[in-house]
Amino acid sequence: METAMKLGANLSSLCKKNGLTIARVAREAGIPIQTLHGWTGGRGSVKLEQLKKVASVLKISVHELAFGSPDPFESASEEVLKEIFSGDVRVTLHRIERKR
Repeated sequence: METAMKLGANLSSLCKKNGLTIARVAREAGIPIQTLHGWTGGRGSVKLEQLKKVASVLKISVHELAFGSPDPFESASEEVLKEIFSGDVRVTLHRIERKR
């Protein structure tokens, strides 16, 4: 229940921050407004596809919508990609044959 309440609080806060109403986010995400009102009240079920649609409307990650903070692994992967493409790292892929 605590996670559902956090999601609802995050959604309300992000809507307010972006000058959006729950109704507009629901309409743009193609999700029933009752679903989002359920989230803001800490009720109802949460489906991943719906989270993705709402996060897309708000232009944030699903992690940020659900937990209220940016995905900690998102920036880490950016660092790794920068290092890989800087020429300082060599990556080798090997296919592993598994015995059955």
